[in-house]
Amino acid sequence: MNNKNKKILNQLNNRQSRNKLKKLGLPGIILIIIIAAASYYFTEDSPADEDRTEVTVDHYIDGDTTRFYYNGQSESFRYLIIDTPELNTSTGDPEPFAVEAADRTQELLENAETIEVEFDVGPETDHHGRYLVYVYADGEMINERLVREGLASVRYLNPPNTSRQQQLEDAERLAKEEGLGIWSLE
Repeated sequence: MNNKNKKILNQLNNRQSRNKLKKLGLPGIILIIIIAAASYYFTEDSPADEDRTEVTVDHYIDGDTTRFYYNGQSESFRYLIIDTPELNTSTGDPEPFAVEAADRTQELLENAETIEVEFDVGPETDHHGRYLVYVYADGEMINERLVREGLASVRYLNPPNTSRQQQLEDAERLAKEEGLGIWSLE
């Protein structure tokens, strides 16, 4: 729950506020609920912004999967809403831009003083047991950076884990318009 909603709840628990609500009547109460819901869902910051957790890298897998030390042990983390080209294919050859995506992820994380992960509002893990997160290096979202540089596409939307979908789609649109990375092949 974000700070705005905590304030609203505290005010509603206040006796004076309850008396004011009685005076407002049902239409007034409905209006207050609508305003509170709109501020919750349409603010630039998602509720998850308050819940970033610092992690450290254990092992790089590829552009969109990294093993981080989390809660005292090494765990696999899959970057939400993005897909980078595959390093390991059935032919043995990486897909175009797979090496670049993996190298870029490693570069961004190695150069960061602080690495954080942010869970969305839905399930924390996928069917492979990997944690689903947005990854931040010194406050910058790596998921978005990879998409913006044409090293990842927007994919694997798993509602309700989609709070950053529009932000990532905007980055992808710009990368496509500029013909960057994977979009240079089209």
